[in-house]
Amino acid sequence: MLRAVLFDMDDTLIDWSPREGNWVDLTQQHLAPIHEHLKKSGHTVPDLPVVAEVYGEQSRRAWESIAPPEWKCPRQIDILRSLLIDLGLDTEKMDMDNIQRLFAWGAIPGVRPFDGTLEVLQALRAKGLKTGLVTNASMPMWMRDVELKDMGLLEYLDVRLTAGDVGRFKPHARPFQEALKRLRVSPDEAVFVGDQIHDDVAGAQAVGMRAVWIRRGADVSNGICKPNATIVSIRELLTTFDLWFPGWR
Repeated sequence: MLRAVLFDMDDTLIDWSPREGNWVDLTQQHLAPIHEHLKKSGHTVPDLPVVAEVYGEQSRRAWESIAPPEWKCPRQIDILRSLLIDLGLDTEKMDMDNIQRLFAWGAIPGVRPFDGTLEVLQALRAKGLKTGLVTNASMPMWMRDVELKDMGLLEYLDVRLTAGDVGRFKPHARPFQEALKRLRVSPDEAVFVGDQIHDDVAGAQAVGMRAVWIRRGADVSNGICKPNATIVSIRELLTTFDLWFPGWR
């Protein structure tokens, strides 16, 4: 029996392809409040473009460190700590939680839900199904929630987790298991939907869930595993469930 549907976030529910703006400029905007706070606190720091460049390098190193079998995910707060240390600052005397909350993350210009995303989430909730989200992001979910709220999706997702929250990157079992635990459903009662064969499909199937691959581009599965279903539009998820769970709606 189907009781819950879990989703990946980026390029599954929301479309990053129309993103506007230069990422370097966006990074400077995100870091600007931290930069200003440090200066007002009496710290000597380089100009904002230099700080953004160092942050980008620390982020790159952190993401390059992710490797099997542990798939340990770097947390954004630790990336920020490494940034400050690289700038010669003593982080032992700093409130890093406050520093992280100054990071001005928000909805990225141009990024929007795919056509059908809201419609599908509403349809699932209308039939009493639980919903969840697991995304491979280093930042805490409360940051990504800002985007979901701005797009009108937040209220339709019961449980939301980032890899940074859990400490492990998909396809590790822990993010999937934690989401299932919080939803109070077993793997055979849930379906996972994602755009990445390796992270989403293989990871979900390894913990006993059915997995739907939403193909956003060329077939890059390379024989890693076989999705239980393949769709090209999120609206096709409802008709897939019609075949798998007759009478669910």
